[in-house]
Amino acid sequence: MKQDNELFDEIDRKTRGLWSSFRRFYSGDSKPFYNKIDRDYKSSGRFPVQVLKAIKGIPRENYDSAVCILRGALPYSTLFEAEGWKVHYLICGRKNGETASNPEELRFNKSVDRTLPEISGKKVLLIDNNCFTGNSPVRTALELEDSYGIKRPDLFLDYLVPNGTFRGDKEKQGQFGNIYIASEIDVKKEEERQRLMKEFLEKLKLEKIKIN
Repeated sequence: MKQDNELFDEIDRKTRGLWSSFRRFYSGDSKPFYNKIDRDYKSSGRFPVQVLKAIKGIPRENYDSAVCILRGALPYSTLFEAEGWKVHYLICGRKNGETASNPEELRFNKSVDRTLPEISGKKVLLIDNNCFTGNSPVRTALELEDSYGIKRPDLFLDYLVPNGTFRGDKEKQGQFGNIYIASEIDVKKEEERQRLMKEFLEKLKLEKIKIN
């Protein structure tokens, strides 16, 4: 339990440091910022180590970098960076809780990170926290393919929202190569659980907070 709490706290510290770089782009947005890992798991007292195992299981050598879809994926990007990934950032999502029935209705901003053009022509992994309709990662994939000519991206998700439409939408799923879903991974042994947390905690403490 102590190590769980330490990992929650370290990720939150890094997440809030990163959030300071992007807060101004959400000026006037009525939706508060949440660390989605804290929101979904902290009350249980157990860190979602399946996320750590999923990240470690992705063959980093197959990718040039990753792209974090703000805001929800921000805490996950700290874990990817701790694992040695180069992460770029952009905004894609709803504003002020408004509904969006298709990807084109979402706000999109690729100018929040000046390093983003480095992905031109590259193979990248998109990072999002969860998926209900799939509109945000699909919009992101299409925009990046159009603007930077990236190869068909892969997608990392913590989980699919229950009863969401993305799960059965083959057309939207087809916008991606591999889709890695952390919630579908088991960590059965407590020894492995403790080892994963210790490893990432040590790496996070060594990483400097990235400020754009």
